[in-house]
Amino acid sequence: MNRVKIVYLDDELGNLQSFLAAFRRKYHVFTTHDQQEAIRIIKEEKPEIIITDQRMPLVTGVEFLYMAEQLLPESVKILTSAYSDISAIIDAVNKGHIYNYIKKPWDINDVSLILENAVKYYQANRTIRDQLIKLEKTNEELNRFVYSASHDLRSPITTIKGILQMAREDVSDPISLQYFNMIDESIARLDNFIRSIVQYYQNGKDVFDFQVIDFKKFIESVLREFSFEIEQFNISTHINVISNAIFVTDTFRLRIILGNIISNAIKFRKKNDNNPTIEIDVFTDKNEAKIIIKDNGQGIMKDYQDKVFNMFFRVMPEISGNGIGLYLVKEAVEKLDGTIELNSEYQEGTTISLNLPNKYYLLEN
Repeated sequence: MNRVKIVYLDDELGNLQSFLAAFRRKYHVFTTHDQQEAIRIIKEEKPEIIITDQRMPLVTGVEFLYMAEQLLPESVKILTSAYSDISAIIDAVNKGHIYNYIKKPWDINDVSLILENAVKYYQANRTIRDQLIKLEKTNEELNRFVYSASHDLRSPITTIKGILQMAREDVSDPISLQYFNMIDESIARLDNFIRSIVQYYQNGKDVFDFQVIDFKKFIESVLREFSFEIEQFNISTHINVISNAIFVTDTFRLRIILGNIISNAIKFRKKNDNNPTIEIDVFTDKNEAKIIIKDNGQGIMKDYQDKVFNMFFRVMPEISGNGIGLYLVKEAVEKLDGTIELNSEYQEGTTISLNLPNKYYLLEN
């Protein structure tokens, strides 16, 4: 294993000689009284530890360590001085990013301990830097995967849906049509799962798109995403918006919230109900938006209500779903510093109440 490299700059020859004599066997020590020479050594040797005396003829130790920081930020910097100058120490911490301070005259045992700890500090930081590089690489790979999931995987799904629709128009055999419907349901589950993965990843990132929200138009645009199901199952939708102030929030997360709640209301409608309904009421003021989404569907039994926001929890396994929807809703609400409450009566319906803070002040600034 290569020995740790130390550069020691001091204008007193005796200090350089005694330091070299004490530590040359344990470390690869470079000593010099010339600041330009020290800069050259730092550039060429890239030492793990840089030590300098505070009182130097051209620039102070603090100023030298600041230059060294620009050249080799990962190195550990140590300042020495025969003067108890606390202001110099504070300045060195602020500008030179020093690790420690050695007061002259030295105690060799103290200096030895400081150097040992400095090496450990350097190695720990190097491990952290290596891990950060790996994390950045992993994050970049994850970005590519999410892009693939949202584009490359969903593209053939769209194609399959189109082919199924054409096949239905050309085939009248009831059994074949039943098989087509089964394929369509499976494709829909896969598409929903891929969409959930993408939403989960994007919601976890601290990136926001704050915009003024026209709730009526926004909710109508979300409902259009489910227009086929709403028409197929004859679902009545009612939107009531009372706005007393301009409301601002993150559009991506608001769409996650409303989309997943509406999707659940459609999935968990009563199959024998001829009049399934979804009611959405919104009240906004300068502080918040209160959103209440109510359906007359199957409802949720009391024993399950404290689990519905858990990842992969499914109230009814026989109903298609991935158990991520309400988990994503809760995560998105929390990202927006809001609150969510669920009230449900089995076979009566479910009401979800949301309070989202108004982020209008962000646009003002």
